[in-house]
Amino acid sequence: FSATRQEILEFFQDFEPLEDSVCLTCRSDGRATGEAYVAFNSPDDAKKAMSLHRSTMGTRYIELFISNKDEHARAMARTNNR
Repeated sequence: FSATRQEILEFFQDFEPLEDSVCLTCRSDGRATGEAYVAFNSPDDAKKAMSLHRSTMGTRYIELFISNKDEHARAMARTNNR
């Protein structure tokens, strides 16, 4: 799994993602899980971004799931915002 913060921001660019919010998650061995957390400017922007569910980012198939601030904060703490 490989995607950069910039690629993720570009994927969501029409929905006002918060640049500092992108969190790429890793396994305990340091390998990417293929999951990421992204926050948006507003709850409405986040809902609109769900229109990208089951689309592709380059050649990668993307599934989106709603999360909450606590899940995002835990992911940021686990990865030290890598």
